[in-house]
Amino acid sequence: MNGTNILPGAHDFVVSGTINAARIMNIYNNIGGRVVSDVVIPLVPNPSTRFTGRTEIIAKLKEHFSANPNSGVQRRKYFLLHGMGGIGKTQICLKFIEEMSDHFSTVFWMDTSSVGTILQGLKGICLLPEAKPCMLDGSPESALHWIGSLKENYAMVFDNADVLSPAELEGYFPPGQRGNILITSRNATMQCLTSPENSLEVTEMEENEAILLLLKASCLSSSNIDLKAEASKIVKELYCLPLGVDQAGAFIASGASNIGDYLDKYLHHQGTLLSHSEFTGASKYNKSVYGTWELSYKEIQQRAGSDDFHKARAGDSALFLLALFPFLHHESISEEIFSFAATQDTETMSHPHLPLAHSVLDHKLLSLNEDGTWDNLIFKEGVRVLLSFSLIKKGTSGTVHSMHPLVNAWGRDRMTVKEKEKCSLMAFATLSASLEHNQSQSYGFRRTLVTHVRKNLQYSNNYFDDAYEKFGLLLREQGYSSEAEKLEIQKLEIQVLDARNKILGEDHPATISAKANLASTYRNLGKHTQAEKLEIQVLDARNKILGEEHPHTILAMGNLAATQKAMSQSRKVDNAKNQVHNTSDGVYVTQGMEGENMDAGVPHAGNRVQGEDDAYAVQALANLPSITNVGDRIIHSQKKGN
Repeated sequence: MNGTNILPGAHDFVVSGTINAARIMNIYNNIGGRVVSDVVIPLVPNPSTRFTGRTEIIAKLKEHFSANPNSGVQRRKYFLLHGMGGIGKTQICLKFIEEMSDHFSTVFWMDTSSVGTILQGLKGICLLPEAKPCMLDGSPESALHWIGSLKENYAMVFDNADVLSPAELEGYFPPGQRGNILITSRNATMQCLTSPENSLEVTEMEENEAILLLLKASCLSSSNIDLKAEASKIVKELYCLPLGVDQAGAFIASGASNIGDYLDKYLHHQGTLLSHSEFTGASKYNKSVYGTWELSYKEIQQRAGSDDFHKARAGDSALFLLALFPFLHHESISEEIFSFAATQDTETMSHPHLPLAHSVLDHKLLSLNEDGTWDNLIFKEGVRVLLSFSLIKKGTSGTVHSMHPLVNAWGRDRMTVKEKEKCSLMAFATLSASLEHNQSQSYGFRRTLVTHVRKNLQYSNNYFDDAYEKFGLLLREQGYSSEAEKLEIQKLEIQVLDARNKILGEDHPATISAKANLASTYRNLGKHTQAEKLEIQVLDARNKILGEEHPHTILAMGNLAATQKAMSQSRKVDNAKNQVHNTSDGVYVTQGMEGENMDAGVPHAGNRVQGEDDAYAVQALANLPSITNVGDRIIHSQKKGN
């Protein structure tokens, strides 16, 4: 076997590669030319030559591990760096170790991505020249006892401790109270081993640092203003995620793109570029951005297939949420969505002959307790698993979560077309079920729900009557006023009206309500002619079915009057524009645009409106314009409509 002998006096051991280039050293015990064992000596890799910034984090690490105890008694120091995959935890740790090389007598670098890699590393430690005089038996236990017996100020780094639980990882700590332990993990609960005070979440880079990293990785000048401007656009799209930035730089440096073209390629091929196996940036584990998260996904899949019932149920719940969350907005994913969806009364919803979202609702995480409240145990188990891999992040309230935008995109990009259709529909049905018709939910919840609805509608194309009606009302209720947002509402309401006309008929109460909703949107868009036409139909139908004194009839009368008032005002504005004169003193407008008298209403209608149930009929009266005989005005409009 070819190799370089690197351990003085250890004539039976050879290593493939060189010390500087090797991430790990595979040691083979040669007896008579026969390989009898395979272990790994855990060498410390070099940090990336492109390492940039992170000075505050490194300074905190230096302060923590350099501090001398007041008692004079040496006590083991612990510290945890936690955060999502690709955020740069390993590189920060490597840079810290490099800058503190004179402070530590020995550094043991453990790949903690699995129990197997830990055991390999510990067996490798038994073969170190320093350990040889102690006659270790080659077992992991003997390696840990030897490390624990060291009098010097050693450091032991447990890198990538993502799969093990805190209790499992603690089992690999050396005995005693000497030395220093530094952990990197996606699992924030590892801080129970270090204390919250000795833990730090690693987040995205500062923009200026990310720009510098991209230019370094692209082999471009960091002093060129134009290049920095292009780099700024790219790092913003990558949310200053270090591995993503470094990977983009590697792609540009390869000649596959120049910095000016990269953003266009990225916007069209985000999934391909973030998962490209040839451009892994500075990852010490040869993983792309998407590849780092895919490792977590595969681990969760393994748990879901476990023989342990509780582990399997938690893993299955986590996979379900990972299928759902990418079709919600990445921020403010509230547990209330699932609570309302679980407890919603569907019997009063819409009409059974129409396609209904609640009929395709997946109740997997929506079971109820005996008292009718939502049983969130399985949901919470799934959330716990996702939090442990930093695939989601807990909000301050503990019941609201978020997902990094790139993780959110990865969740969709990893799916097939059919999987996207299925999962977007699951999220669609859940959002619909969470909305109550009577608007009794809090303003904050319904306001937040708008962002999820709008995001989901980008991927859900199937018509479901109950969902489209509720979504349209929600968007209008929340005061979305831009032209594009109003057109979005109009699109939903047109589909509702068309479906109900075809299936229920134009005289059905649900169809009439759909007309009234669309008319309101037309009025808000300034499409008064279309609004008036529908409102005349609504008023005529409600007169026939409910009678002229019914609150809904009076409400229809008020809505029509509001539209006609708006049409009247619009005509006055047009007339006034014709009376604007240019003079040497400037521009003035002639009189004749006073506000209309709002005191008049439907004759005697106010006397017939009584009780809380008629509250919105009273409100509708305020919309009635000042005309001598409103009834004549409506009759005139009806004749025009015919």
